[in-house]
Amino acid sequence: MKGDDEIVTVTEAAKLCKVTRATIWRWIKSGALKAGVTAGGHYRIFREDLHRFITSKGMTSCSRNETRKHKVLIVDDDPSVRELLLMVFMKNGFAVDAASDGFEAGIKTIEFQPDIVILDLYMPKLDGFEVCRQLKNNNSTTNIKVVAISGNENQKNREKILSCGADLFFEKSMDIKVIIKEINKLIRSEEM
Repeated sequence: MKGDDEIVTVTEAAKLCKVTRATIWRWIKSGALKAGVTAGGHYRIFREDLHRFITSKGMTSCSRNETRKHKVLIVDDDPSVRELLLMVFMKNGFAVDAASDGFEAGIKTIEFQPDIVILDLYMPKLDGFEVCRQLKNNNSTTNIKVVAISGNENQKNREKILSCGADLFFEKSMDIKVIIKEINKLIRSEEM
């Protein structure tokens, strides 16, 4: 059975192909692009079918090999940390968004659909441990990489967040270049 990350919506397909949604619908209606229909009447396309279609039409500008910006959602209740991380990740070629607490992180995850969530552990409303647990236990978000950061670095926090499903853990005092390097490694290992 295909996972949610292997299926794209008409809107996502249009963005990938740099065409309008109406164009995608025309391709589907004509039978040129294979798609299924949900119980609610929405078209869904398997990512592999979309890439096969793209390749067959010679649409190299939107092929699988085109580099795209990885999306990073910064979740931290400290505005100065959020701003610093937003700036650093933008400078390093990432698309970025931010949330100030765990509840807002849930909303932004749905809207922004990040590849990576940079997550503070201690925040109001919903702490980082619970956010991580919820992301990793939901089929539509389980593949999002979670990178936890904390000013309260201790072995107990490290073990707890990693047991919640986090992919990496760093102290906030760690050199940001090291964090970026490790996140890039994580991305490359996922793409292989």
